[in-house]
Amino acid sequence: MSDRSRQLPRLALLTLMGLLTASGARAQSGYRGEIYAPPPPGRPGPPPARPFADPDRAARAAREATGGRVLGVQPGGNPDGPNDQNGYRVRILQPDGRVRSLHFDPRSGAVRD
Repeated sequence: MSDRSRQLPRLALLTLMGLLTASGARAQSGYRGEIYAPPPPGRPGPPPARPFADPDRAARAAREATGGRVLGVQPGGNPDGPNDQNGYRVRILQPDGRVRSLHFDPRSGAVRD
């Protein structure tokens, strides 16, 4: 192996490190030295965690539940009451050719008509 081919990986690594440094990229740790304190009275705290609140997850869950093709995903669409902005309405084209509209509940991950 020539000296040039041995130095190529090292040169590539140094170039990559230089680009990352120039672009301002840096490793971040989760600890910022802050101690969490609850919010003062009368002031809302952080929003509750929404593990399933994602249009891609809603589409995936509806596709797995029906075996159809996803036509679209829209926020809201709670059939049981006021518009639930945390949920999603997913339109599915079923294998038999019918179009079906489903509601995805982000709290439970359930898909229902």
